[in-house]
Amino acid sequence: PLLSFVRNLKRMEDVLKQSAADEEARKDEKPNPTTGADAVRFACEVYGLGKLDAEEVKELESYDDRNFVLPATTYTYQGSSATITSRTIFKIHNGVESDNPALISAHNAVLQHLMGSGVVVPEPLKIKDGSAVIGWITLPKLRSPSETRQHAVRLFGWIDGVVVGQTASEKDELWRDIGKFVGRMDQQLLQIPQVPAALRGRVHMWDLKNVPALSGFKSYIEDEERKQLQQRVIESFVQRVQPKIATLRSAVIQNDANEMNILINEDRTRVTGIIDFGDCLETCLVFEIAICLAYMMLAKTDPVHAASHIFAGYVEELPLQQDEEDLLHLLVMSRLVQSVTMSAFSSFKDPTNEYLKITATTGWVLLADLEKMGQEEFMRRLKNPK
Repeated sequence: PLLSFVRNLKRMEDVLKQSAADEEARKDEKPNPTTGADAVRFACEVYGLGKLDAEEVKELESYDDRNFVLPATTYTYQGSSATITSRTIFKIHNGVESDNPALISAHNAVLQHLMGSGVVVPEPLKIKDGSAVIGWITLPKLRSPSETRQHAVRLFGWIDGVVVGQTASEKDELWRDIGKFVGRMDQQLLQIPQVPAALRGRVHMWDLKNVPALSGFKSYIEDEERKQLQQRVIESFVQRVQPKIATLRSAVIQNDANEMNILINEDRTRVTGIIDFGDCLETCLVFEIAICLAYMMLAKTDPVHAASHIFAGYVEELPLQQDEEDLLHLLVMSRLVQSVTMSAFSSFKDPTNEYLKITATTGWVLLADLEKMGQEEFMRRLKNPK
């Protein structure tokens, strides 16, 4: 038993080192700044899009990739042409994912599965010869522009709606629908007939299983009290969550159901879809709702009130098991620790990117409030929406 424990510990250390190295590489391998005109040229060359006005192209904020909103135009593949009546999203992948096309293909498979199940997600469109949905372009390297590298690209159909994070709505009806939508999505993800190997074996810093690896990034947290808070959450995770990971329900999850990825209608009452499956992988099912709650509580007048309606909607579609409920408070805090820690690291790597600071500003405050509240009070309020 002791030898087995030592081997597992060594394996965990290796996994965490690789995960941390990949996260650093994502910052160094982010696609070089690309203009709207460049995005238009690449999209037309790879996907057969018709004439586009570069002035109408808008770049979206992103951690590691580059995403461009393209205006409606014609779309030609396999010799046929059709008019795209809505906009599209042109994504240029970072170098780490570009070196792993099997992972991108696995994400496409997840999107296709959800589309076939009636869950509204971005549709990956085929390149102009119809042979694939993943295309390739060549760009100068970010850190050494005299060299070039290939980046994977994808083109996605548009989903109408506005992201939750760009609205001031705090309607209970909306919170409950967010929970129901994520619950329905997870119910369908549980039914994937065969989980792609790239998702089953993915080592990713944003997998909650890898919370212990965040200790390696504590030097990027400048405030000593915050650093101690980070360490307390990590220690609790190691003591309470790690021993139970093997027995918790496993599933493919979207893994980033945050306020910038969930789209809602103009009335702010209903979810219209979810975007960005770049962090998707197979892990513990309960991580999904923990992640969603963590992000949706940020900058709310009454964070736990909002969370209680999201939770009620989720369990209406997909009830949690008792062992999952017992860990939920700590898992929500663990995701917040992930977010604020990686925000500190990413800001160090890319100090001009304001998007990286979105959750950091309120994340530390919420994290401290949840620690003070404690598990018992949090769960009491979570399970009794008013």
